[in-house]
Amino acid sequence: MQGLSTIMSTNTRICTLFALLALLALSANGQTITGAITGTVTDPSGAIVPNAAVTATNTATNLTYETRTNEAGVYNLLFLPVGDYTVTVAAQGFKRSTLGPFKLEVNQTARVDVRLEVGDTTQTVEVRDIAPILQTESTQTGDTLTSQKLTSLPLKGRNFVSMTLLIPGAVSPNPEATNSRFGARPYVNGNREQTNNFMLDGIDINDSIDNRVGYSPNVDALEEVKVLTGNMGADYGNAGGATVMLTMKSGTNQFKGNVFEFLRNEKLDANGFFRNRNPNTAKRLGYKRNIFGGTLGGPIRRDRAFFFVNYEGTEQRTSGPASASVAPQAWRQGDLSQFPNVIRDPQAGGAPFPGKQIPQSRIVNPVARKLFSSPDLYPLPNQAGAGALGVSGNYASSSASTLKNHQGDAKLDYRLSDKDNLSGRISWGEYESYGSRTALPVNMTSGQLGPTRSGVINWVRTFSPTIVNEARVGFSRIIIKDTTVDWSGKLGPNGNQAFGIPGGQPVPGLSSVSLGSGLTSVGASGIFSNTADNKYTYYDNLTWQKGRHLLKMGAQFMRYQQNRYYSGNNGVLGIFSYNGTYTGLDYADFLLDQLASKGRGSATGTWG
Repeated sequence: MQGLSTIMSTNTRICTLFALLALLALSANGQTITGAITGTVTDPSGAIVPNAAVTATNTATNLTYETRTNEAGVYNLLFLPVGDYTVTVAAQGFKRSTLGPFKLEVNQTARVDVRLEVGDTTQTVEVRDIAPILQTESTQTGDTLTSQKLTSLPLKGRNFVSMTLLIPGAVSPNPEATNSRFGARPYVNGNREQTNNFMLDGIDINDSIDNRVGYSPNVDALEEVKVLTGNMGADYGNAGGATVMLTMKSGTNQFKGNVFEFLRNEKLDANGFFRNRNPNTAKRLGYKRNIFGGTLGGPIRRDRAFFFVNYEGTEQRTSGPASASVAPQAWRQGDLSQFPNVIRDPQAGGAPFPGKQIPQSRIVNPVARKLFSSPDLYPLPNQAGAGALGVSGNYASSSASTLKNHQGDAKLDYRLSDKDNLSGRISWGEYESYGSRTALPVNMTSGQLGPTRSGVINWVRTFSPTIVNEARVGFSRIIIKDTTVDWSGKLGPNGNQAFGIPGGQPVPGLSSVSLGSGLTSVGASGIFSNTADNKYTYYDNLTWQKGRHLLKMGAQFMRYQQNRYYSGNNGVLGIFSYNGTYTGLDYADFLLDQLASKGRGSATGTWG
């Protein structure tokens, strides 16, 4: 009995070990960026045909992928690059049969069953009009945006993210924002936009702060965009929302390319209905946008090596009216008789200032003195203002902004041998946007920089007709910098010193100072942030065909590094605010330099 107990205990441990390994393989299965073709080969009576030669041919590159049916008549062609394929089956005593072409998509397992006809192998039966390939090997839901759909439908800004709103179950509370870089993403099946996972050729391209899309490829360079929305397998984790897989095009045996230019400007735009009827706004707003670039792909060595490159540039300039609320001449001289408030003197025990007049000698705030003596920085009103005090929007000016984006990709595909296929891609992008003008020279604008780098190498190795492995290594670096811009250049690196604010400053500009009483604040707090995400990724997928059963196992390893700097809400320049605590009027507190609060964030320091 003791020996039997020992054997049973050993068997239990072995079974437990295999169960744990199976669960591990299932949960750690790496994500694939390829497709597969499977099916059963039978004779006219429906009996299986083992050891039949099966060949899938990519019609664009003429690359072939071969296998044989097993003892159950089943074949599997795994880890195939996306594209159009034909399937040819040959067996002794039967006519050769060719089906297709048909489209193979990312993460698709296309079932192509073949029924052979009795005859000589020198005879060929071609079936071109085959039924649409259905996804019967998986219950996952979603849809695919093909290259034709991406490039033929109107696409503002040529950002693929806005096209994902065409997927069933995808909505956005702000669809317009999906057109911009680092903009909004879809809400899929009720999940927040931060729960999506975006991948380019199987490599993560999300930033870590808000899960924004760090890199948006040229849509002319995309073979397809596949969006999985539900019932995804264990190999598609990392996200509770949608998984969006982008696949870059590859070169073919034919040289193909395109050159494009998209132009938009105010001369071609329609004006708004109400702007046309207002003589002050009848002129169209300034808007000039050029999106230009091209693609080129072809053979390096026919039937073996191929290349694909692309470039896209964007130059955008916008302008329009802007207004500010500035202090009238009387207010600058301390005449506050226009206010209904009682203006109290904090140095006289709270007694009212006679006639609501603050003597010039009591206007001691150095910021006020500098503003009122510098009409080039802080001009007088140039139009009638609105509101009870007549100061709202009393200064008319203009604003402008600039956006630049330049990016490109290069991809190489190489058939090393009949058993080895290698592909590699590198991507780079340089993005910047900033406000180039605003109403007042003492106001500052914001800017954003977004350089991006990404690369991936994918290797598919066929060990035998039943065992195939896919290995992939990748790297991505996504940087998002938010800055404050001294657009006029009149404040400079010593702006605070010129306005009498001590303490120095790490960046050009002026600290944010609130004037109160409906007036536009001057300066800016200088909120800066810098996020640099580095991701090193390794995926491996192994597939083993055993009779009618297909065993899949894999793993994903990611080394993730985030270097993050944030100045805090008070910014690197700081804030000064006045609220009327001392005089009963915030603007009077400003003149007398009776601060309510002040603050300043961190100018240095990263964590990650």
